[in-house]
Amino acid sequence: MGFERQINRLLIGILVAFISVGIAGAYWAIVGPDTILLREDNPRRVEAEARVLRGTIEGRDGTLLAESTADSTGRAVRRYVLPAMSSALGYFSLRYGVGGAEAAYDNLLSGNDQPQNWQTFIGQDLLHRARAGTDIRLTFDTTIQTELQNQLADYRGSGIVLNATNGEVLALISLPTFDPNTLDADWDLLTQADDKPFFNRALQGNYQPGGLLQIPLLAGALLSNTQLDKLFVDADRPVQVPNAELRCLVSPQSPVLTLGEAFIYGCPAPFEALINTLGVDPIEAIFRDFQLDTPPTLPGFLPPAESEPVPLQLSAETLVPAALGQGQVTITPLEAAIITAALTQNGNAPEPITLLETRLPGSSRWEPFPHLQTSIPMMTSTVAASLRELLIQSVNEGTAQPAQQDGLVIGGQVALAYAGDETQVWFIGFTTGPNGQTIVTAIALENTADIYRVARIGGEILAFAANQLSA
Repeated sequence: MGFERQINRLLIGILVAFISVGIAGAYWAIVGPDTILLREDNPRRVEAEARVLRGTIEGRDGTLLAESTADSTGRAVRRYVLPAMSSALGYFSLRYGVGGAEAAYDNLLSGNDQPQNWQTFIGQDLLHRARAGTDIRLTFDTTIQTELQNQLADYRGSGIVLNATNGEVLALISLPTFDPNTLDADWDLLTQADDKPFFNRALQGNYQPGGLLQIPLLAGALLSNTQLDKLFVDADRPVQVPNAELRCLVSPQSPVLTLGEAFIYGCPAPFEALINTLGVDPIEAIFRDFQLDTPPTLPGFLPPAESEPVPLQLSAETLVPAALGQGQVTITPLEAAIITAALTQNGNAPEPITLLETRLPGSSRWEPFPHLQTSIPMMTSTVAASLRELLIQSVNEGTAQPAQQDGLVIGGQVALAYAGDETQVWFIGFTTGPNGQTIVTAIALENTADIYRVARIGGEILAFAANQLSA
């Protein structure tokens, strides 16, 4: 009897073991593969990703900017062709991920957006062919991008060139930058560098705006029926703000100036008086109209946490320095360019776009990428027209005179701002080319007070871009 009980127990144990093995086999056959495949440390997944041939990236004229090719082992190698495009394209690395345009359009470039059908199942799962991504063609003009890079090469800072008519980003530069071709080898040095080459100053640089805030202040004045010809005495008086004394950028011939003349010569005292007249609530309202509390960015180019808006919290004590561009209100070069675009488009700024066309793997046909034609309302058309005229006067006879270019009507403004012990200069401007397209630019240079140099660069970039688009 005892022997039979032992045999029965053994049979039950073997039966339980078989059932366990069967359940486990069924699990790993039906559910388990997906669980394993999704693990980031799965060698098969890592190897498959290493063989993905990401789509090519081209400029608006078809110039090759980035491509992936397979090496002798079948692994994909990403190659970047034009150094001037690095700060706009960003990077792709199996080890460190993606940034810039590579991040914004990663689903397209990696092929992850493509439908999972029998064709992809046979090719990728059964035959183990490398996945190929979608090719993309961006709005960037490589000649304008290279010219902007050359103009800013001696500085730390950034620049943007937009087609204000349709919102296309024609150039985007952040300096210093990096070489994405040697990213893996240089990563530690780049992440520890004092000048932060991974920090995209054009999109993330929350600069003190200085006199750039005079544009929304003038809009607020016009909306409150304060006219641009209102006279101010002692208009050339310096204004003291924490850690800085603000003076006229160009000495006027008379201490009595209109509000419009104060803008043209970059004199802060009349704007201090205007700020005190308007008060906290109206200035907060006009700053919100100009999107200063929700700065725009290029979707996908930055991690979400780095593009969250900073709410406006002005008070009677902080109002004057903040509204003079030396306080809590900051601005990015992209934001400055969009505000400038609004001046040229009857007060409505176009949403910036960077993707023109896509091409599926194996196809020779480029398809236009659909965009919603939305705009950002900032001011009335009447206010925009008045401010446009002031910027043109600023180039003709005021602080932005070095931006003048033969044969072109250019509007522009220069501004000087202080950040700690450092100074930075701005230029924003616009012109219309022979083909009727309106071009705007915004340039911010760090560690310099040379307003004339930044104005000259801005004027030359506008002329170059206008001629390039008309060619």
